[in-house]
Amino acid sequence: MKIGEYIYKDYSWFQRLVLITFLALAVWAVTWLVWSTGGTKYVYYQFMFIPIILSAIIFGFKGALVFAIVASLAIGPAMPVDTQTMEMQKTLNWLYRGGFFLGVGLLSALAIEVSRSYINHIEKACRQDQITLLPNRLALIERLTFLRETKLHKKSTYCPLLFVFSIDNSMALRSAFGFSVIDSIIEDYAQALMSLEKEQAEIYRVHNNQIGAIFTGRDDKNISVLIDKCLACIREYSVYRDISVYVERHCGVVHLNGDEADAANVIQQAEIAIARANEDMLESFIYNSDVGKDISRHLALMADVPKSIEDGDFVMHYQPKIDLKSDTCIGAEALIRWEHPTLGRISPNDFIPHVERSTLIVKLGSFVLNEVICQMAEWQKQGRFFQVAVNITSHDLLRSGFCQMIFDLLQEHNVDGRYLELEITEGTLIANLDELCVKLLRLTKAKITISIDDFGTGYSSLQYLYKLPISLLKIDQVFIKGLPEDLGAMSICTAAITLAQKIGIKTLAEGIETEEQSDFLIELGCDYGQGYLIAKPIAADDFIDWYQSFEAERDIIG
Repeated sequence: MKIGEYIYKDYSWFQRLVLITFLALAVWAVTWLVWSTGGTKYVYYQFMFIPIILSAIIFGFKGALVFAIVASLAIGPAMPVDTQTMEMQKTLNWLYRGGFFLGVGLLSALAIEVSRSYINHIEKACRQDQITLLPNRLALIERLTFLRETKLHKKSTYCPLLFVFSIDNSMALRSAFGFSVIDSIIEDYAQALMSLEKEQAEIYRVHNNQIGAIFTGRDDKNISVLIDKCLACIREYSVYRDISVYVERHCGVVHLNGDEADAANVIQQAEIAIARANEDMLESFIYNSDVGKDISRHLALMADVPKSIEDGDFVMHYQPKIDLKSDTCIGAEALIRWEHPTLGRISPNDFIPHVERSTLIVKLGSFVLNEVICQMAEWQKQGRFFQVAVNITSHDLLRSGFCQMIFDLLQEHNVDGRYLELEITEGTLIANLDELCVKLLRLTKAKITISIDDFGTGYSSLQYLYKLPISLLKIDQVFIKGLPEDLGAMSICTAAITLAQKIGIKTLAEGIETEEQSDFLIELGCDYGQGYLIAKPIAADDFIDWYQSFEAERDIIG
């Protein structure tokens, strides 16, 4: 219950009767105390302030007025100054006392009224966004708690829904237009949602860049229709100071079926749905328990990454690469593996995408480069000079000190730069190409090879092939799998290899699994290959043994 509701509460008739009886008994008790202790010449009559002030607290001005008069009369004309001598009070004395009772009662009621108003103001402010005047997150939590506790929705076939809309480019908008632009967009969205025909929406400002809506009386079968209606009225652009601005918004939807753990958890579920919609590049996503489990698992894994790096749970494996024409091993690609102490081996697909979206990529990337260059130095001591490829992103390149870190590692382990290859995933090549070019030129001056990984699956552009100092294109395995039967895959591979040959770039095919694929790629003029046909990723300690076995087998066949 809110604090203000204890003051001047709208009591039922029975509660009023009980309280009035209690106050009347209190007045009678004080009157009896004054009489039994000798009359009004002693100070015990001042206990009468207790029921007077209580009446002011409970019933306000009217209560204070009534009980002040009753108290004045109770110890007034009929109450002697001294019960032993039965000396009666002067009229002026008990009237003066009665006026004092009345003043204290009314002043108490006034103080209580002011306090109540102030408390109500504070409580309202706590539950209202002060800029848009919309109910805020706390108000939403209380409303969701009410729906859960009363379970009103279980009395019908309808299930209330919580929609939370997030402005995901809010930081860019604030940088361009100031903080007020988000407030303006939130107000526009609130008006749009409240104007939906035949919909009863309760609107809340959930966060600085989020607006929520509770829809009641909705059939589960019509959720998709409601989502479409909401997204139609909450458009991808808004007008701010006569300027049309793009708003990247996503929507998370949660069923309020009464089984939620608590209200805060419901909002968290909506935010998880928003994150999933953003990740999958969808406008909206309806929460389900599996998504929550995936998020929790990924967060738990990310929390284990730093300790696993320190404890040596991450290990490097190396997948050989060969020259398709000469059938000789030219090097390997370094691939990270996670041997979790309790979960066992974790697939790279389960942690690398999440690490890449966090600052953990800096620490893990530094670990990988250090491990690989250290391993290269160890092999070179054995007379084996392999070129090893390491995957990086354009964000790594743009990070301050990245290039210098590589130079320092090469110098520390006495490894020539020509034995290091950096693979940049094509999908990350959306940053400033001019700045990328400067960084890559620094690396190529140290004889480091630059290649494009997963070619054909990202933002394929002739611009970066022209501007960046690239030496190798890696054709993604999704195109190799279809060879040689799939005409589409065959056309793409042919075009990629031909283009690379024209501009003087080598090509490598990933994911070669059959002799037919290998033979077809050789006919197309592909330079290098890797895949299960050649070898699976191999632990560092076993790589030399594989290499010697591969060379021996090649010599026998040759």
